[in-house]
Amino acid sequence: MADAATQAAPVVEEVKNCPACKKPLKKARRFYRNGAYYCNNNCFKKVQATAKAAKEAEKTEETKA
Repeated sequence: MADAATQAAPVVEEVKNCPACKKPLKKARRFYRNGAYYCNNNCFKKVQATAKAAKEAEKTEETKA
C-alpha cells in the first residue's frame, strides 16, 4: 500500500478546445485570457464580440418589455 501511495500517476494534460473555433489547443501555442485558453488573439476577440452582442440584445429586450 505504501508503494502505491508514493508512486504518483503521471500527469496527463487533458486536450482542451478553443471556445471560439473548437480546434484542439497545442501546449506550445495557447493564448490565455479571462480564465480560458484560446488558440490565438483573433478567437479571443471573436468570443468577446459575440458576448457583447448578446449582452446588447438582452438589454434591448428588457427595454421593450
